[in-house]
Amino acid sequence: MKASSHRDIGAAAKNFLTHPAFLGILLTFMVSLTGFFKPTFIEFLDYKAFDALSAPGPDADISSIPVIIDIDEKSLKLHGQWPWPRYKMALLLNRLHAMGVRAVGIDIMFPEKDRTVIDPSSEDIPEDLKADIGIADVRGSAGYSDRLFAEAVSRSSAVLGFQFRFESSPVDAACVLHPVAMDVMQSGGGEQLHGGLIEAAGIVYNLPELTRATHSAGFFNVSPDSDGILRSVPLLMKYKGELYPSLALAVLMKAFNTNKLLLQYGSNGGSLHLANRNIPLTSGGRLWVNFRGKGGTFAYISAADILSGKTPPDALMDKIVFLGTSAEGLKEFRSISTDPIYPGVEVHATVVDNYIRSDFLVRPFYASGFEVLLALITGMAFTVIFSRSSALLTLLSVCGGTIGLWALSVLAFKTGGVLLSPVLPILALLSDFSLLNLVKFWREESKSKQRTRELALAQEAIIESMASLTETRDPETGGHIKRTQNYVRLLARTLRESSPKHRALLDDETIDLLFKSAPLHDIGKVGVPDGILLKPGKLSETEFEEMKKHAVIGRNAIRATERRLGNGSFLRFAHDIAYTHHEKWNGSGYPQGLRGEEIPLCGRLMALADTYDALINQRVYKPSLTHEEAIRIIVKDKGTHFDPEIVDAFLTVSEEFRNIARKYADSEKQDTLKLDDQAIS
Repeated sequence: MKASSHRDIGAAAKNFLTHPAFLGILLTFMVSLTGFFKPTFIEFLDYKAFDALSAPGPDADISSIPVIIDIDEKSLKLHGQWPWPRYKMALLLNRLHAMGVRAVGIDIMFPEKDRTVIDPSSEDIPEDLKADIGIADVRGSAGYSDRLFAEAVSRSSAVLGFQFRFESSPVDAACVLHPVAMDVMQSGGGEQLHGGLIEAAGIVYNLPELTRATHSAGFFNVSPDSDGILRSVPLLMKYKGELYPSLALAVLMKAFNTNKLLLQYGSNGGSLHLANRNIPLTSGGRLWVNFRGKGGTFAYISAADILSGKTPPDALMDKIVFLGTSAEGLKEFRSISTDPIYPGVEVHATVVDNYIRSDFLVRPFYASGFEVLLALITGMAFTVIFSRSSALLTLLSVCGGTIGLWALSVLAFKTGGVLLSPVLPILALLSDFSLLNLVKFWREESKSKQRTRELALAQEAIIESMASLTETRDPETGGHIKRTQNYVRLLARTLRESSPKHRALLDDETIDLLFKSAPLHDIGKVGVPDGILLKPGKLSETEFEEMKKHAVIGRNAIRATERRLGNGSFLRFAHDIAYTHHEKWNGSGYPQGLRGEEIPLCGRLMALADTYDALINQRVYKPSLTHEEAIRIIVKDKGTHFDPEIVDAFLTVSEEFRNIARKYADSEKQDTLKLDDQAIS
């Protein structure tokens, strides 16, 4: 009783643990939890989803405010190789200042002194520059070219750039750093004041003279994501307890004449208030950049045209200018989703353009949690649908769910620039779909195998029931049925191995059906009168003719059953066995007198098996023969009574025939293996 109860509990537990609903919910939780840990492959897919969402259209709008002043090949050809003398850079800044630019971000560093010597009579130095700077007064100083540039930086709205390092390095005490003044509103459980920002350990800075001259400066540092694509840039970094702006942010502060920012920041990100706008930040003080497409989307003006005065005086009025270079060997490239060789200076220009147009990309702090929640809802909803719907509706729900999740991400992006990845919910949906279909297939396969086993048992029961009819009329043939079906199986397997032409026909399924059908070979005997069937002596000619009818009676009985089951039923070999197992290779058999391969293979196999068993077993009408005598008779009848190939197969396994005969012997007294068939042969 207890054992039965334990089995029931075990079966119930197994059924519960393998139920699609339980597995679907379990898998949904497992997939959803990965959203908090972001495995590399999910992070990669998220990035690709963000790239697809933020891909600019062919008519993407770009403001006209950011302009690139390009030290290009033309500039180098006209004004000499790089680096230019600092006085030439001073002249360039003075020209930009005179044209009314709002700010100039210099995407070039000047960490070393200029060793260029200026000839006061040089035509490269215009008279107004000599007068403004006082060339005669500074000529005697070793760094007069740097002083010219420093004076130009001081008078203009130039913002110098510098590079943070992440290994400690000494800083010249004469250098003046330019941290940003900031009010901080910290929330969301940040680590400490300014917690979560990238913190630098060292710095590569401009000449001390230049750092003292400039009013602001910003760092160049940008870093790509794990797949090598640049999607976001830090706007703030921390160095020795102070906050420093990026070059783009410092330029914006200069352009909008503000020297103080408001940072609302926590461990999950925040926003930066500049002038009248909020700039959304993610963790690490980064801004997702809304790139406009391939490089070259912003207006470029050659530095040579500025220096030569070819650019109209009002062309740069109120523009925000970045000074960089596209000359071969000098330009810097970044890989973005739309361009693998995107000019580095345009990264700064794009940040400014994002601010001007207020079309920031936003990855809110709750995004990961929302995606996890959406994955849970999606997975559980699909599990319910799967449990209650057809295969077609399930497939449609997967397709519709995938499209709907992507549409939701597109809607969030179009309406608010919000980056929500559909990857995790879609992954939960597809994982559930795959697993639940696999489980469903496995359960159906198990049921199918169980039904197949039950059907096989039913088939065997039907055959045994039909065969038992013969035993009620001829009780001495019970062992004969068992022996002959094993003989037939052994012969069929041996023939398959020895005869190439029979290999394709005698597959495992066919041999199994031959084995199951063999017991019905003598079922027609139920229609033979007892006086003939059980006669101890030799049958008369009339009686033998009556006995021969059992082949037809057996075939008709089996065909009647087969018609009800269909042509492909398990009885498809049985009627041929019953009808043709007394046919002979030379055509002298009955009931049709078929010859050679006109006789079905199953009938030829049964003929030898039936004869061998009849020869070695004793019956009331005949004595038994020895195994060796039976072999001699069969060999003698090769090509007359029996198929020669089947005889050859029999000789290969004759000893196994003897073993089968012993195993299923009618009487334990018979150790010489003598047992059936006078009337039938």
